[in-house]
Amino acid sequence: MLEVKGQEQGAMLEITTQGTATQEDLQKFKEALRMKTLQEEPINILFVFKNIEGITPKGLMEDVKTFPYMKSIKKGAIVADDTFTKMDATIANIIPGVEVAQYSLNEMETARKWLAE
Repeated sequence: MLEVKGQEQGAMLEITTQGTATQEDLQKFKEALRMKTLQEEPINILFVFKNIEGITPKGLMEDVKTFPYMKSIKKGAIVADDTFTKMDATIANIIPGVEVAQYSLNEMETARKWLAE
């Protein structure tokens, strides 16, 4: 399941994924990213991963990097629970040119502040 928040202009785009990410979820994210970049560039994104199963976080990031709008992203904060394996360096290599920081779920506000800087 994928939930998208912050699609209005001036708001931070927030993508929450729980359970198994589907192709429909990736399409929903791609469309949200496309619409957001039509409003403003560059953009910052808050990714929230909870109870991930079915697709690995690395697999999800591999799919995401194929989106044509990735060059519009300046910073990405990843907030995740224990089901998400720490992979800071790997993510930074997968999405070149995007500043990436990873936080635990109890650091959500810290992640938002970092993105707002």
